[in-house]
Amino acid sequence: MSATEQVAAAVADWTRSLGEDGVVTDPQAIARTVENTSRFPIRQVVAVLTPRTTEQVQALVRAAREHRVPLYPYSTGRNWGMGSKMPVRDGCALVDLGRLDAIREVDERYHYAVVEPGVTQRRLSAYLRERGLRLQLNVTGSTPDSSVVGNLVERGTGFRNHRTEDLRGAEVVLGTGELLRTGFWAEAKQPRETHHYRYGIGPHLDGLFTQSGLGLMTAAVVNLIPVQEETRMLMFSFAETELSRIVDRISGLYKDGTLRWITHVFNDKRILTMTSEERVATWTGIGAVDGSLAQVEFTSGQIRAALEECGARVAFVDREAAFAEDADPMVRGMYRLHTGEPDTVFMEGLYHTLGSESGIEGEVTELDELDHSRFGMLACLPIFPLEGEQVTEAVGIVERVCARHGLVAAVALNPIDSTCAESVINVYFDRTDEEAVGRAQRCVRTLHRELYEAGFRFYRVDIENMGQLAELDPELWAGADALKAAFDPDHIIAPGRYSRL
Repeated sequence: MSATEQVAAAVADWTRSLGEDGVVTDPQAIARTVENTSRFPIRQVVAVLTPRTTEQVQALVRAAREHRVPLYPYSTGRNWGMGSKMPVRDGCALVDLGRLDAIREVDERYHYAVVEPGVTQRRLSAYLRERGLRLQLNVTGSTPDSSVVGNLVERGTGFRNHRTEDLRGAEVVLGTGELLRTGFWAEAKQPRETHHYRYGIGPHLDGLFTQSGLGLMTAAVVNLIPVQEETRMLMFSFAETELSRIVDRISGLYKDGTLRWITHVFNDKRILTMTSEERVATWTGIGAVDGSLAQVEFTSGQIRAALEECGARVAFVDREAAFAEDADPMVRGMYRLHTGEPDTVFMEGLYHTLGSESGIEGEVTELDELDHSRFGMLACLPIFPLEGEQVTEAVGIVERVCARHGLVAAVALNPIDSTCAESVINVYFDRTDEEAVGRAQRCVRTLHRELYEAGFRFYRVDIENMGQLAELDPELWAGADALKAAFDPDHIIAPGRYSRL
């Protein structure tokens, strides 16, 4: 049977399982779906599938396996800068999991929610607020309409924790069509709540289904954060010359338990897209301090003394100050994010980099239509040891590479704990300018290469650089290859995604 015949047979089976409205094969509709803000070369996609239930996901996987047509899943498709909805390789059918959008359960006592991939940050946060639950979501700076499960699966970074720390159980359809639940969730007929202990018994499987093509996650148990008596937002600013000292001091504050949540440290390029101020410090750090009022007062004093000793200017913002009439929009937005309320402050800032005052241009009428706007964005996401000299060296590499390409990157350093910091390096460009597109893409390829050669590694990678990194570290990926053979023996799920297969 030819490839064309295999696809036709698969489409027929998918249509029987999902109905006519669940299978899109129109070339124009597919072309709009794979349009991406990064201007990556368009892959060939044979169909877009939109299941509504876990059972339908199982059926479409079985059909894909029978007819040897691979699948590439996404939740709401807002993986901007990394490829958006587009697969790594040609010949896939996209699986849009956005219609699986149930909030199955929220448990206030054990602070978790069981949600499907179509549940957005906005919706889950509103659900908690409307019911008066003393819980908040570990939100990201992305659009409020990004998927909670999607960002977790991609191992994104929240404003409180690394998102993988939020995963307390997974429901996954494997490449065989079988359904797997991890932890004690696998024992469906329990007489009591089962998500108080995420590890279950035997091998701990949750991590296998983040950044992998081993299965399609159809639901996740997501950790929520109990709301504390008092929450204040730490803000500190400092000059480039103090970067190394500040990084070492932040590491120490994590080590002794003073800092508990992720800190975000932004360069001036990033901050200037969001603030109403015309001039800002080279670096601005932001974090959350919460607990009882007495705890917050004491911890704030410890942080202030430690950072001011290194030359930083330090302030703490409470809710009243954040929502004052004259509050800076960046401060208000950041406070909302740190208290579990999604905000558009980052999204609006992206559009402002091309000079748009409203954040909306041309035929684009919504901030979330980023892939269809003229705004272009690429991302390089390295992970650094949280040691001042090494972070300073890495930032130097980024600045030199970008300068060679006539660009200035927007940089965020995100210390997670005393040992490491994630970094988000964004390059912005006008997608309608071919010279600008080429220059930005060459810059980001060079960033990946030079940071790698300097010994730094990456915690996420876009679809263009996945193959390159997989080949650079064959021993690292050998284990992933073995798992792929076990969970997805016919390589049906997301071929090439964080894998050589």
